[in-house]
Parts: sequence; structure tokens; C-alpha cells
Amino acid sequence: MALLRNLLVSAARRFAADPQVQAKAAETYESSVKPRLASARDELRDLAGEVDPVKEPAAFARRLRERIREVNKRG
Repeated sequence: MALLRNLLVSAARRFAADPQVQAKAAETYESSVKPRLASARDELRDLAGEVDPVKEPAAFARRLRERIREVNKRG
């Protein structure tokens, strides 16, 4: 089992060191991940404006959970 793990880790390191893979990862981050993170940050800021997470942490967590479920239902 240790041999298989070592082979997989070695392959992953070589794969991650490949400049083409690094370029594709950077492109994906800029075009896909970064805009979604910005959107999530804005939604979280809006939620924190509605319910103060410091004064009412349970209510904030409840609203956050509802919002996450709503987003997951949409797909």
C-alpha cells in the first residue's frame, strides 16, 4: 500500500510541476473560481448586513444554511 501511495504522490508532484498544467490551473482560477468567490463574498457580506453574526450567531448560521440550500437546489 505504501508503494502505491508513493507512486501516486510522485506522479502528482510531476503533474503539478508541469508548466502547461500550471497555466491551465491559473486560467481556470481567473475565469471560473475567482468570480464565484467574489460573488460568494458579496452574498456573505449582504447576509452579515441583515443579521449580525457577532450578536446573533445562531440566526446568522440559520440564514447561511438556508442560503446554501437554496443555491444547491438551483444547481
